[in-house]
Amino acid sequence: MRALAMLLILLTACARTPQPVVAVSPTPEPGLLEVTAFLDLSGDRAPRGDAQRNALTLWNDLSQARGRGPVRTKVTVVDVGGSDARLLIELRRAAVEARADAVIIGVPVSFATPGFAEAVQAAGLPLLMTMPVDEPVAERGGRWAFGVAPTPDQIARKVVVITESSLDTIVITAATRPADAEADAILREWRRATRTFPQELRLDRREDSLQAAVRLAGVPAVSGTGRRVHLAGPPRQWGALGSALKQGGRGATYVLSYLTEHTDLGEFRDGIDAIWPAPLHLTLASIPPNQAASARRQFVQSYTDRHGAPTGHAVAAFDAMSILVLAAERAGTDDRERLREQLELTTLAGIATTYAFSVTRHSGHSGEDIALYRWSGTAPALDTRR
Repeated sequence: MRALAMLLILLTACARTPQPVVAVSPTPEPGLLEVTAFLDLSGDRAPRGDAQRNALTLWNDLSQARGRGPVRTKVTVVDVGGSDARLLIELRRAAVEARADAVIIGVPVSFATPGFAEAVQAAGLPLLMTMPVDEPVAERGGRWAFGVAPTPDQIARKVVVITESSLDTIVITAATRPADAEADAILREWRRATRTFPQELRLDRREDSLQAAVRLAGVPAVSGTGRRVHLAGPPRQWGALGSALKQGGRGATYVLSYLTEHTDLGEFRDGIDAIWPAPLHLTLASIPPNQAASARRQFVQSYTDRHGAPTGHAVAAFDAMSILVLAAERAGTDDRERLREQLELTTLAGIATTYAFSVTRHSGHSGEDIALYRWSGTAPALDTRR
C-alpha cells in the first residue's frame, strides 16, 4: 500500500507543468550610476562613434583624477553598427536585462524612425541624445528623451545668415536617402526669414548627375557675396562630388553638415572652400584663458593630446555624462523617474554650451554657441571671414 502511494506521488510530480525560468535582473547598486552608450563603432558611421567613445573614456579618466564624488559611474558601450533595428533591441536589453539607470544615444535617430518612439516609451529610462534631434518633449516617449546637441533648427539659423539671398543658395541631398533633418530645417528657415525657398537638388551617384551639380554650383551669385551650397549628410557620403567640385566648382562655398567628422572630410580638406557648423569651444584659441573657462580648456587640451582636435560629437558625449552625474547627485541612482525629473531641473555650463532643461524643454543646447569651422591644413579652425 505504501509502495502504491509513493508511486502515485511520483507520477503526479512528473505530470506537473514545468514552471518557466525567470531571468532575475541584477539589483541596482546604491550610489552607482550605470549608463549604456549606443554608438556606431563599425560601418560608415564609425568615426562619430569612435570620437564619442574616446570622449567617454576621457570623462572617466578626468573624473577619477578629481577624486571620488557622491556618485560613482559605470559606462557600457554597445556598438549598434548603423542598424536602427539593433538600436531598438539593445535599448530594450539595457532597460530590462542590464537595468541601466540611463542611456546615451550617439547615433542619428529621430522620433520619426519606425518603432523608436514606442521603444523609448516602453524602456522608461532617461535617454540623452548626442546627435541633432528636434525638440522631443511633445513626442510619444519624449518625456524620457533629452537633446544634448543643438536642434536642426538652431543649426539652420547659424548657416542661413551667411547668405544674403535664397537665389544664391542650393541645398543638395542624396536621392537614395530619407529626408535629411538639417536640410529640411534650412529650407524652413529660409521660408521663415524671407518666405522663399532656395533651390533643392536631390542627387544620385551617377557621373552626369554630379556634373550637373558642379555646373549649377559654378553659376555666379546674384548678390555678389558668393554662392552657398549646403550638402546634407556627412562629407564621406559626397566623396565623388567633392572630386568633381575640385575640377570645376571652386567658386562656391560649401556648407557641410553638423555631422562632419575631421577624418571623413576627404576632398573637402583642400582646394574647396568648405565650412561646417560645430560647437564654438573646439580649439584653445576659441576659449578665453580665464578661470571660468578652465574646464573647457582642460577638455580640449586633454582630448587633443590623445586623439587630435575634438569634434562636436565628442563634446556632446562628454557633456552628456556631466549632465547625468549632476542630476544623479540630486536624485540618487536607484529611481529612473526621479532621475528624469531632476534632468528637467538641470542647468549646466558644459564644454559646448550652457545647457538648460525644463518640463517643457528637453533640448538643452542654448543654440548661441555654434560656430563655423574650416580646415586650416592641419586642424579645424574658426572661420572668421564672414
